[in-house]
Amino acid sequence: MKVLWICLTVPCLTLCQLFGVGALSAFNSSFELIGNNNSTLISEGKDINHVIYNTLTTCPYAYGEEGIYEITVPGLEPFPVLCNAQIAGAGYIVVASRTNAETNFYRNWKAFKLGFGDMSGDFFLGLDKLHAITKSQTYELYFQLEDFEGSTRFARYDEFYIENENESYKMTKLGTYTGDAGDSLTEKSKFGEFSTFDRDNHGECAKERLGAWWHTRCTYSNLFGMYYEGAHNSSLGWTGMSWEAWHGNNYSFKAMKIMIRAKNLCPC
Repeated sequence: MKVLWICLTVPCLTLCQLFGVGALSAFNSSFELIGNNNSTLISEGKDINHVIYNTLTTCPYAYGEEGIYEITVPGLEPFPVLCNAQIAGAGYIVVASRTNAETNFYRNWKAFKLGFGDMSGDFFLGLDKLHAITKSQTYELYFQLEDFEGSTRFARYDEFYIENENESYKMTKLGTYTGDAGDSLTEKSKFGEFSTFDRDNHGECAKERLGAWWHTRCTYSNLFGMYYEGAHNSSLGWTGMSWEAWHGNNYSFKAMKIMIRAKNLCPC
């Protein structure tokens, strides 16, 4: 005889404390998302069916759990996020994705504040959501870059936080870098305010680079810049979708993703 167990009260953090992150990851690995943008999770055991009703606050930390999930964080109504468990491990929220020139990233302040694009293709989640998520708990930051020669590299920072709109979404926390793409963020983006062409908080950087970004004295990265195809004329300079530490400033990448993941690994 199978028993139906409904769990309404046990917080995820308590499960982490009781059983450890590894046990929680294994516990999560059997979850299936049901419904569209529905945070109700079902787990089937060998002899017992577990039905867990819980509110997700970040992506499930379980391999194979990918797709669009609805999360809830303080300060905002529930909203959908794209979860990726393939590129760098489980639990990542995709903040931005670019794969072609069809989606225009040269947009104004309001567009970056609210987000734009389509999660099935190219998009940016939005600065208001990014602030609320990174304020809710400690997050790490991950970049994946792909060039037109078919190579991929990454840059990971073990802590990431941006302020609210009153502080121009300033990047006040950027942790230690690891990866093989090189560090093109720390020197000129940490402590930088976000800038767009209509609200440039650091001179004319967003206009000169044709890209919104966390500029301080302009930057060594410009991943919201123009979509060119690989190496381009030096007269275009830093205006492409560039990461100076890999391929320099006259190269625009084929694809990029920006992702964040909660460091405590608790999905709910």
